[in-house]
Amino acid sequence: MKRMLYLAIFAWCVWSGDATAQKTKDQEYRHVIVTLTSGEKVEGYVKRGWHAEASAFKKSNYSFKMTAAPDDKETIKYTADDVVSIDYTEKYEDNPDGIRWESRELASPSLTNRYRTLRRLVCLLKTGEHASVYWWKDWDVVTNAKGQRRRLVTYYGIRFHDEGEEGEIVYTPLLVNSVLLKDKKPGLKEFCKNWFKGKEGKARKKEAKEDGDGTWMLDMYDAYLQKKGE
Repeated sequence: MKRMLYLAIFAWCVWSGDATAQKTKDQEYRHVIVTLTSGEKVEGYVKRGWHAEASAFKKSNYSFKMTAAPDDKETIKYTADDVVSIDYTEKYEDNPDGIRWESRELASPSLTNRYRTLRRLVCLLKTGEHASVYWWKDWDVVTNAKGQRRRLVTYYGIRFHDEGEEGEIVYTPLLVNSVLLKDKKPGLKEFCKNWFKGKEGKARKKEAKEDGDGTWMLDMYDAYLQKKGE
């Protein structure tokens, strides 16, 4: 009888250890390495994310909480002003380099300040030779006959590598296609407007639609620089 009891206790301990290990393994999708503005790297697990889906009562893509271990109760809060980047340790077949979020200035013009920016966390989608493309989600207010409602929208933006100290700014296609960059990038507004026009433009538009992201902006900017240098 005692032997059976010992075996039962042993089996429970093994199962408990395996269950704990499995639980920890299941939480690896939250495992990140955060690079702070000081250069220090902090490793931990995201407890409450910065994503717009979970930001009904706080700024989207701005603050988050993390713990040192998956089952820790004590949390540390960081904001986009505190960090340089957030790298997820898990790698995937379709994303072998891993998921990386960076703290960048989003161009966000207002009525009183055309050049206003907001520091937010944005996800690196693709880096080219002259620019990088990012994506993020945020809430948009839609007004119709039934009134107002909020909807979650995915945005894409481009950051130009040749802007020096201002190279942290990310612009949406709408802002690239505006007067905002008239002085910095002469002719880019018109070039961007014509990118999807004509026979070649239709092919580009089809390809961009199939890709479903903003990586077309990398090709557009490369072509702009090439034409500018001719």
